Amino acid sequence: MSTPQPPYPLDPSVEHLLEPQYVEFYNKYIINQQVVHHQPVEASRSSGVLIPGASDALEVAKIEDYTLTRTETKGESFKVRVFTPTSPKPEAGYPIFLYFHGGGWVLGNINTENVHCTNWAQRAECVCVSVDYRLAPEHPYPAAVEDAWESYLWLANGGASLIGGDLTKLAAGGSSAGGNLTAILTHMITERQSSTPSLPSICFQLLVVPVTDNTADGDIYWTYDKFQNTAALPREKMLWYRYKYLPDEKTWSEPRASPLYYPERSFKSCPPAYVAVAELDVLRAEGEFYAAKLQRSGVPVKVKVYKGVPHVVMAMDGVLDRGKELVSDCCEELYKAFH
Repeated sequence: MSTPQPPYPLDPSVEHLLEPQYVEFYNKYIINQQVVHHQPVEASRSSGVLIPGASDALEVAKIEDYTLTRTETKGESFKVRVFTPTSPKPEAGYPIFLYFHGGGWVLGNINTENVHCTNWAQRAECVCVSVDYRLAPEHPYPAAVEDAWESYLWLANGGASLIGGDLTKLAAGGSSAGGNLTAILTHMITERQSSTPSLPSICFQLLVVPVTDNTADGDIYWTYDKFQNTAALPREKMLWYRYKYLPDEKTWSEPRASPLYYPERSFKSCPPAYVAVAELDVLRAEGEFYAAKLQRSGVPVKVKVYKGVPHVVMAMDGVLDRGKELVSDCCEELYKAFH
């Protein structure tokens, strides 16, 4: 069967629900682009831009890369990028925001969300540590989880002081696949603290359009059916990512793949959260389910549904009012958690 080719007009089932700003931008700049799940992975990676429409980066005091050597897992060393704000450094050091980019565990890298990292650092007055975790299919599950864990250990074991950070104010966050890694990391930390109580806690988590259940389908979550043809992340594309990262279906329900499956006792120890979901995203329902499970466990949670937009709302903050709103909300919630 031949590979489908552009143009890819917006599906009539969702076009009338989308913000006019998105429709106009899509029809002008995106409609004629080949979609990720119909081309080789390398073709998508080579462009360097996952989604057009981002705002400009903010000026920060400095941007530095550090190479991390593993202490508990196997594999090569990897990088983190540290964004330091222009605001005065507090006596105890800057708050730290450990950040994981999106891209379905397959795309994205240390460069693709620099714009947002400058916002987190500058507007929340913290050092933002962006993690260049390994990608599938070359490095399938649990490689990305291991790298998330190693980046946390690096901060705990001297990295924080190296970058002028304050470990008593440590938050974590991410978008999409990065939100998945964030949620998992918070549970892993509370698990390890039972035997190593001296490990630093996460004081706040920021989950932007997160993947929380890799068993998801239309039988479980209504958004997998209703929004299956929404541009940017149709169901077919989400499953393409899933099979690249989790080729063995038996692993889909493991908590380190699907954090929704962590036991309730683990949820009770999770940090406060801000959960941002897009109204027309297949992942919306599982994000809301995860937030509800946190709430039932007594964790303070704010959930916001960004109306009329698909999964990629944050990445398009330069052209979508809802994207600007989401980034501003996240910066505000981070600032409040830290100061």
